[in-house]
Amino acid sequence: MSPNHANKSLPCGSLPEVITPYLKQLIASTGGPQGPIGLQFVAQPDMEQAHQEMTSDPLHEDEHEVAPALIYKYRGEVEQNGKVTRYGRVLWTVTRFCGSYCRFCTRGREVGLPAGTTMESHARITQEPFLTEAEINQVFEYIKSHPEINEVVLSGGDPLSSPRPYLTKIVQGLASLQQAGHLDVVRIGTRLPIVSPHAMQEWHYDLIRTLRNPYILLHINHPAEVTAAVIAVAQKLRETSFASLLSQSVLLQGVNDKTDTLYELFNLLHKHAIRPYYLFQNDDVYWAKHFTVAPKRAIEIWKSLRPRLSGLAATARFVIDVEDGYGKIPVPEGDSWQVDLTHFRDFKGQVHSW
Repeated sequence: MSPNHANKSLPCGSLPEVITPYLKQLIASTGGPQGPIGLQFVAQPDMEQAHQEMTSDPLHEDEHEVAPALIYKYRGEVEQNGKVTRYGRVLWTVTRFCGSYCRFCTRGREVGLPAGTTMESHARITQEPFLTEAEINQVFEYIKSHPEINEVVLSGGDPLSSPRPYLTKIVQGLASLQQAGHLDVVRIGTRLPIVSPHAMQEWHYDLIRTLRNPYILLHINHPAEVTAAVIAVAQKLRETSFASLLSQSVLLQGVNDKTDTLYELFNLLHKHAIRPYYLFQNDDVYWAKHFTVAPKRAIEIWKSLRPRLSGLAATARFVIDVEDGYGKIPVPEGDSWQVDLTHFRDFKGQVHSW
């Protein structure tokens, strides 16, 4: 993997254009830079820098960092007697590197920063690309001291793109927390099997298998991404790592903003035992504004899609990850109910317009 056109990056220095040899071939066979795969990975500097007045951290992740790179936004509750009344979940951004960089990445403010580069931010991942051993242990201690935390989502960057010793320390530590009763669920968000399936090594599968009931969240946006090589990795994750596979997709202008495209995608995922999980409205970050599908059109696409899918293929929810709000808010399906789709309430009752 080597950078192409490294100068094609955001003003802060992140989101370099890095395209794997595997992706190069896929882009060439699907319409080139303006095809549905090319648009996701080939930099468009003029478009990406056109709306710099917009926020770069709409989900306020940095302010919810409670331990090194550990984001605790969806908090649990525990009574003074130690009884947990609501479980919480944390997001752990263990690296700022990926196999390739999606041009719409919600963490483009920090993901892809070259080693040795820092930003004026308290977020740990903006200071160094990887955590120290002491910092990793600090996170483990934080989880152990908060019994209401029962779920960890590994993210970044792409965790599976990390060096073997580093990732092993993290995953085996989480497995130990599970065994000791301090943690129930571990999810790993990754796009490495999609952008470079041949980069998945035997040690990846063996390491994931050390977790109890691991969940792998595969970021897949278009049917053309579900190649024979990707299907083989998915099968091995199920059979060797005993992992549950779920998909996360983003609704993107020019990539998958057609009912037929999403219909093909969700059926293809269902066919290969990858459970459709989330379809996200594109986050409101300035470098990805040109990918955003207008709300009215997005609603119409979703309305027309749901009646065509079987129950198992329709397990995905179309959600808005609320800017300046709290929670992933699902968009109603179809025309079964008369609903005001111009406003919604987040999980804390705050009203937002869409």
